[in-house]
Amino acid sequence: MTSLSPSWIGLHWDTAGVQVWVHDQNGQLSAQTQIPAVEPHQIAGQLNAYLPARQTTPVICSGLPFIPVSAYRAVPVTAVSSLLQVQTEDPRLQLLAIPGLSQKKPADMMCGDETAIAGVLAAEPDFDGVVCSISNKSVWTHISAGEIVSFQSFLTPELALGLMHGPLLAPAVAQGNFRANAFTDVLENIIARPQNFGSELGRIPASAALNGTDVNTCWSRLMGAVIGLELSGARPYWLGQRVIVLGDAMMTPLYVAALAHVGLQAETRPRTDAVLAGLCHVHKTYVAPQ
Repeated sequence: MTSLSPSWIGLHWDTAGVQVWVHDQNGQLSAQTQIPAVEPHQIAGQLNAYLPARQTTPVICSGLPFIPVSAYRAVPVTAVSSLLQVQTEDPRLQLLAIPGLSQKKPADMMCGDETAIAGVLAAEPDFDGVVCSISNKSVWTHISAGEIVSFQSFLTPELALGLMHGPLLAPAVAQGNFRANAFTDVLENIIARPQNFGSELGRIPASAALNGTDVNTCWSRLMGAVIGLELSGARPYWLGQRVIVLGDAMMTPLYVAALAHVGLQAETRPRTDAVLAGLCHVHKTYVAPQ
């Protein structure tokens, strides 16, 4: 239980559940926790300890997966410009959702990454370049003049996880110590010749069986292959650009190492911190003035 009635609560849906940040009347973080990935009508029950009976508390949701596609805002557009009122029968909370963004050609959608980008821009409004946000997928976003101009999503983190636990590669691959040479050798090959991706993967279990290649080397080769394939496809987003990588998971330093190998020194920031900064910016801009 918080010592003060909360001023507002921020929620963010991610792969592990829903991150919860409770803010007191002074705007300070008074509690932080995690709840299951619930539907909107279940939120009040999960937040019961933080919802006083005699007030209505704004609850700002980022990455809410239940928003209709028609509510997504098409790029080019600012990261956040409004909030959606989500219907709830509990008078203790005002449920507000940050709309995701859409792109018609090539077709793409983001839900939650726009909040992290809002956090980056709140600290640096004149940022001009690219943000690569990594969660269960990676999203490369081109930002110019305060707007999201275009973006491109890749399922690389999910692909890597599936391959690591698949029947063909699992016996040869285990996440462990990073082998830089193995990683960069495969990375270079796939960036230059993405058509070799499948055959490069096929060589990993064969190398383990025939040459006794250790699991750390095999894992590094797998990571080099999947990230190399992504960098090949995302080249227009990183080549010659200022790049900020947002991430909290184990793949984040691998992206940074890959970009460094191709001559780009990317900046890194925790994605969760950027999301929280974005939620705070949204509250200050769209909720607090009311």
